[in-house]
Amino acid sequence: MKTTAIIHLLALVATVAAGDRVTAQTNQVDTAALRSRIERRFDVLPLRDGVALRPHDSSRGVRSIEVTNGLIAVDGQPVTGPDLRQKLDADDANLILQLSYLTDDVRRAMFSAAPAAPTVLPPPPPPEPRAEPPIQRRSRGSRRDGDRVRFGESVTIDEDEVVDGDVVVIGGAVTVNGEVRGDVVAVGGGVTMGPKASVGNNVVVVGGPLRRDPASRIGGRVQEVGIGSIDFSNMRWRPNSVWRYWGSAFGSVFALVGTLTRLAILCLLAALVLLLGRVYVERAGDHAMSEPLKSGAIGFLAQLLFLPVLVITIVVLVVTIVGIPLLLLIPFLILGLALVGLVGFTGVAYRVGALVNLRMGWASDNPYVTTIIGIVVVLSPALLARILGLIGFVMLPFTFGLGLIGILVEYLAWTVGFGAVALARFNRQPPTPPSAV
Repeated sequence: MKTTAIIHLLALVATVAAGDRVTAQTNQVDTAALRSRIERRFDVLPLRDGVALRPHDSSRGVRSIEVTNGLIAVDGQPVTGPDLRQKLDADDANLILQLSYLTDDVRRAMFSAAPAAPTVLPPPPPPEPRAEPPIQRRSRGSRRDGDRVRFGESVTIDEDEVVDGDVVVIGGAVTVNGEVRGDVVAVGGGVTMGPKASVGNNVVVVGGPLRRDPASRIGGRVQEVGIGSIDFSNMRWRPNSVWRYWGSAFGSVFALVGTLTRLAILCLLAALVLLLGRVYVERAGDHAMSEPLKSGAIGFLAQLLFLPVLVITIVVLVVTIVGIPLLLLIPFLILGLALVGLVGFTGVAYRVGALVNLRMGWASDNPYVTTIIGIVVVLSPALLARILGLIGFVMLPFTFGLGLIGILVEYLAWTVGFGAVALARFNRQPPTPPSAV
């Protein structure tokens, strides 16, 4: 009997254990299916005491459903089963009710499964370093900051040189093979630009040529003030026998022809001055005869100050940059001074001619003839020297001496005449008439 009872008891325990395993398997399958159905219809957010659900279908106006500790709350308000069925459709309500029947541990285990770890891709290899072009370094001292101003010397800008300013040269030439970021100004010299030359602003050339390679670059304007390019560098003195023969046989003839040509040109210009301004000529002649020393001193002082004043004026115009266009007026200024000198020379020649007429007893009221006579007298030493030069080498001492006298006499006539014009312009008192001899 006892043996039979023990066997029945073991059979009953085995049956209960088998039933528990089957029930556990069934609950596991139902839980997985329930989770899948809920996730298809709701967005699930696990909470510490439950879960929060947000319906995919928002047509019923329900925003969130919370299931915690077996209680159900819709949009924060607790509801019962019938209330839940009124707010949701039948399928959604049944899923929520089934979820509320589960224990907290089951709900937590159902929605707390750790998601699969994302696949971590290896980082991409770093890009290969790009080869940097070699830095071209200029030679030491190739960059010059500021302006470069030179007097009486030439300036050369090399190919690897950069001048961050202006280049101004007075009495010299400028050669640009590199870069000048300002202006280039040459007064009394030329400007040469190579194929790699670059000038940021203007190029101004006064009294010299501009030689520019077609590949060079100028950022501003080009202003040339002068009579063009005259290059004497290719002229050479070749003292061979042929040249000496031509110099001895024909040199004096050419010199005489040149002096006669100059005499004719002076006579023509003096006649033109008399035609246009006889009053100024006579006033200048009167001052020259009455105040020769004073007129000569003024003329000599004007000659001494001419070049410095001209250079200073050009420098001021160049430095101010704004005055660079006024450099175009410098040739007209020089032409005006030459005209003043011509008026003075004509006045001196006129009075010399009148004095010769008086001494020789010639009665001539024609001012043109009187002026021509005066010009011939002033140039007579030079004419006589040229005529004696036709005889040959033996007359060299006489021709040399007369030539010096001719240069001195003509120089005095021009100097005194220039000063006489100045006196006639600024001295309003009439000159003392020269005494008749």
